[in-house]
Amino acid sequence: MNGQTRTKKAAGIVLLVLAAFGFAVFIYRLSYYVYEYDPQYSPVDYGKFNILSYFTVQSNFAAYVYFTFAGLGLLGVKKAQRIGFSPTFGALVTLYVLVAGITYCAGFPLGLTPPFHWDNAYRRMSAVIQIYYHMVMPVAVLALWAFPLSKKKLGAKCVLLSGVYPLVYSVFSMIRGRLTDPTYYPYPFYDPDFVWQTVMKEKPLNLFGAYALIGVLLVFGIALFMGLCLLLVRFHNRRVKD
Repeated sequence: MNGQTRTKKAAGIVLLVLAAFGFAVFIYRLSYYVYEYDPQYSPVDYGKFNILSYFTVQSNFAAYVYFTFAGLGLLGVKKAQRIGFSPTFGALVTLYVLVAGITYCAGFPLGLTPPFHWDNAYRRMSAVIQIYYHMVMPVAVLALWAFPLSKKKLGAKCVLLSGVYPLVYSVFSMIRGRLTDPTYYPYPFYDPDFVWQTVMKEKPLNLFGAYALIGVLLVFGIALFMGLCLLLVRFHNRRVKD
């Protein structure tokens, strides 16, 4: 076994370990749940299955699937390479996990991200999970992206495709939040009341105006996703070329 083969196998094992831990975290969150967030961050609670509605959880779950197939592919399982070595799948997963991590970490100085609590075992575990979701996994996907698993180049189709999931997710979240009782939005920027009060302060709610503001934010957000995806695509293509 030469050095390159050993490196690939070691990388495959690392990816499988990260994926296994991620799946274990996912099962743990569904099995053991206590709602403790401060009302300023999440005013209404749907129960433990509500975690499935978070962009972070969905994107991380996709990353666990990606890591599983990529890890198996690096260990020599040919059938796993079709998914695990797909540059398009890898680009999208990397993009979404990175955005989730950057947004979460950026929320700390802005006061939009709940602080960590370490006073009991449950809270310590919850803090570890948040760190894994938003700090460990973004670094892991970015590190994997730095070493292309496929020599296939990416084009504009991948960039355009990168905006589809955030758009569908956002529209679904807004419709669900508006129509369900009790009202629930996974993130405050989907809530017209929150957006209106943040921008317009004490002025009475204008629902049309609130959704217009959300529309502007959504266009900006989708453009940001596509712009970051373009950077990932260019980086990949340069690495493949080199």
